[in-house]
Amino acid sequence: MKTYGTEPGAPTPVQVGISELVVSDGDDTLKSYGLGSCLAIALYDPNTNIGGLAHVMLPDGDTADNSDRKPGKYADTAIRALLRRMVEQGANYTAVEAKIAGGSDMFEFESFGDGVGQRNIAAAKTELEKLGVPLEAEDVGGEYGRTVEFTPGTGTLVVKTSDGDNGVTEL
Repeated sequence: MKTYGTEPGAPTPVQVGISELVVSDGDDTLKSYGLGSCLAIALYDPNTNIGGLAHVMLPDGDTADNSDRKPGKYADTAIRALLRRMVEQGANYTAVEAKIAGGSDMFEFESFGDGVGQRNIAAAKTELEKLGVPLEAEDVGGEYGRTVEFTPGTGTLVVKTSDGDNGVTEL
């Protein structure tokens, strides 16, 4: 039986856990599992193949006390941290593009207004627009989980859904 990563020469993906972010020069595949209301934010520079992936939990880090210690936890601070780290590795800020996935509303809490998933999506889109980073593709919302694999070298974001209907989408 073949399983992922056991094929000869198949690289092991770099796992990006909840509230984490990772920047790569294009040689790695970055993977986040179990996105429910969390949002995967993939940024990449197609000219340098430098990119990064964040697995954000909450929308607004500017008002949080710990956002400087855990910038990957929040949509707004994660985007800024990814951009900063990418530029430090040689990416061109003006060439960077974005893709996002996740932000499901897994549970319904009518008394809270928009769910965390929808607020994560809105916060990411607002921050990207504010920073002038174009959003090239998205697979967001719904009521199902996702797992994503991002390859900075190609800019490909593969989204696998848990609902059984949507399967695998390549953004």
